[in-house]
Amino acid sequence: MKEPEFKQLALEAQKHPLNSTARRVALSKLIEGLYKSRKLCYPYKGRFSQVYQHIYEEAVQDLFLYICKNIDKYDPERAEFTTWANMLLSKRFFKEAVSKVVGKTNEIKVEASFLENLEDLAPQNNEEDCTCDFLKIRGYIEKDPQGVFRQTCIKSYPRVNFQEIAIKKWSGLSWKDISEEFNVPIPTLSNFYQRSLDKFRHEFKELCDRYVL
Repeated sequence: MKEPEFKQLALEAQKHPLNSTARRVALSKLIEGLYKSRKLCYPYKGRFSQVYQHIYEEAVQDLFLYICKNIDKYDPERAEFTTWANMLLSKRFFKEAVSKVVGKTNEIKVEASFLENLEDLAPQNNEEDCTCDFLKIRGYIEKDPQGVFRQTCIKSYPRVNFQEIAIKKWSGLSWKDISEEFNVPIPTLSNFYQRSLDKFRHEFKELCDRYVL
């Protein structure tokens, strides 16, 4: 995909209301095109050698989620789309991913990144409260008493559901590992995951308000 196509898709997404089908279609094409284009930079290449790929995957995932939520912040008068995306990747999301990954052994604290995506659950909670909320939600999704999480599938990949993706992600698997296992592109997985979190946001909030571990 060439630079004018990125700009065209970004402007197309901006024209449509939030949560509209047309906006989602334009964003999906934009993210998938960016992912396949190999035009994303590799900040600080040569450093963090043992965990660089893990850091990079986290940073790219966060970048894609940011673009989907904040495409209206892109100003074509100030920068080309890939310039804007690479600036965000190198100046913000790679640095944030370093703090998530470096210095942590065994498994990343997935509850922190998960609850950042659901920040309106309990924005004033301390770390212990956030961990409790995460455990409540994780246990609820694993039990899936109504079967809704197993039934929430990627449209183009009906055998891949939200419950499976969430459990694997929270167990410390990278998007690359999950993508290879399901044979689904990373942007498709991460966008579906975020949309599913948004879809069940109010249900998770009620769960956290209602029950105490």
